[in-house]
Amino acid sequence: MKPEEVKRMEEEEDEEFVGLNVDTNLLEVVQVLFKTEPEVEVFYDGFLDRVQNDKRLRKNTDDRKRMNSAFLDELLKYHDLDTINNALNGVSSEENLVIGEEERDVDRILRKTFSNKMEFRMFMTYISQFMMEDKDSPVEAAAKSMKRLGKSDKETLQITSVIDKIF
Repeated sequence: MKPEEVKRMEEEEDEEFVGLNVDTNLLEVVQVLFKTEPEVEVFYDGFLDRVQNDKRLRKNTDDRKRMNSAFLDELLKYHDLDTINNALNGVSSEENLVIGEEERDVDRILRKTFSNKMEFRMFMTYISQFMMEDKDSPVEAAAKSMKRLGKSDKETLQITSVIDKIF
């Protein structure tokens, strides 16, 4: 996948730009760190602007160390160093997931709120329905589902706060 700017720069005869001389593992990290196509495009646009504005980068594309450094600098505009290192090393980013003590709390809340598996399945079905039909966010859909199941405001708040942490 090459942005249009890269293709244009490669086709220019007066430029010595042959392509992105960046380590492949750095290029692969972009797909891990940026989840949507527009985010990827914005990142590459910023990097290509940097390459165009820095004559040394533009004319010396064979200097992989310099290109890697510029690429990492651009990544640092969007993510912190730990996140980039985790992505490079294949460590999954679980910052949005509940862990440890919180996980036990979630389990306790779910067991206390829903009397049986069928009630929990109905809750999940309602969430899916509200998200698909009404285009609600997960938290809004959870709140509506809890109301439909006749749950108290306290239970609704507990469940929606858990879902808010996840999403």
